[in-house]
Amino acid sequence: MVGTRAADLVKFALGAMKERKLRAVLTILGIVIGPATIVALVGATQGYSNATASRFETLGATTILVSPVGRGFALTTNTVQEIQALTDVSSVVPYQQASGTLTQGGETVSVSIIAMDLTKLSVIFPSLTIQQGSAPSNTDPVGAIVGNSVAYPDIQNAENYSVNQVVTASNVRTSAFAFFGPGGGGASGGATRSFVIRGILGSFGQSFFINPDDSIFASPAAGQELLGSATYTGVIVIASSASTVTQVINELTTEFGNSIRTTAVTSLLSTVQSVTQGATTLLEAVAGTSVIVAFVGIMTTMLTSVLERTTEIGVLKSLGTTSRSIMLAFITEAAVTGLIGGLAGAAAGAGLSFVVIGYLSGSGLGTLGLGGGGGARLAASSGAAGFRGTTAAASTSTTLSISPAITPEILGIAIVIALAVGTIGGILPAWRASRLTPVEALHRA
Repeated sequence: MVGTRAADLVKFALGAMKERKLRAVLTILGIVIGPATIVALVGATQGYSNATASRFETLGATTILVSPVGRGFALTTNTVQEIQALTDVSSVVPYQQASGTLTQGGETVSVSIIAMDLTKLSVIFPSLTIQQGSAPSNTDPVGAIVGNSVAYPDIQNAENYSVNQVVTASNVRTSAFAFFGPGGGGASGGATRSFVIRGILGSFGQSFFINPDDSIFASPAAGQELLGSATYTGVIVIASSASTVTQVINELTTEFGNSIRTTAVTSLLSTVQSVTQGATTLLEAVAGTSVIVAFVGIMTTMLTSVLERTTEIGVLKSLGTTSRSIMLAFITEAAVTGLIGGLAGAAAGAGLSFVVIGYLSGSGLGTLGLGGGGGARLAASSGAAGFRGTTAAASTSTTLSISPAITPEILGIAIVIALAVGTIGGILPAWRASRLTPVEALHRA
């Protein structure tokens, strides 16, 4: 006889599932799809969002890039001083930029040449360190620090550079206007320029607007000689805190109007996260559809079970089992089915999330592009979030290290949803079973 104790109810539910193994397995599989989809898709997209946020944080949450627009305005020393005087500006780093090529192991590779106050490198790239040697002085016309990939190219038969060696860049193209990343065109080109390596940087990866690993950092004196001008390609502005970035951008816009373009790491991150959130919402809707299918499936299964077990219900009632006990027994069976499906689905979803991450990485969505474009966007290759100067722009990218964000909260929600689906789906069949009288149940049998 079925009692109302939890142990009795669970025993009844497991016994019923054991008697109809195939149906129980198929019902559980129908339920598994919902929580598995929720855990896999939400975990993967949240992992992507976390990886993107983490990468942007290393680029500097307080960094603002300022570049001139058109040929009627130039960034000069006076401009730098005006920017430095603005409220909430912590530091201002003007730079001059060119692009060129290096011949390494018989291959031609692009390289950026950045001339700036090299004592400010740690301000722009907080985690970037000089691995060997030291930074040249600001008046050194030939000294430079080279990126890790320049010094140690991952190219067959290419020779590594060391401190005090000379590195020669060919096809050097310069411009008084902004172009970000190697490969841009400019006002002049075809020149060859040699630098003496004073230091070699540690590995860093793609930054806000350049990849330090693929760059040559020269002194301001070298930059003025290279460009033949005292004007700057751009200015990197460091706000006093992440919360003041918007205020600084507003002040820059008020001061210089449409003569400059400003781009901040925080605005790009906000755009990427907005796109990711939209994708997450869509995926959650897909997962919700599978939950509805599971709900209908378990209700159908339980109704069929009631019809098949009318004789058993009639016998139980003849032996004195109450309608309440019958109803609780069938609800418990549905709840146990949902719980098992939820646990299996959560485990399957956790494993499936790694498959989804692998697909994202393999398709290129695990690459965050920086450079080339007018804003931030997701891309299948590169240029996902970038900037364009007035002359040319090249896309650079960095591979994100993505791990699924499988949290106890996500697992718990998936299991609770499956349990709720099972329980609610079993209420109507359980109610119908409890309403059967002994005579009616035995008569239907």
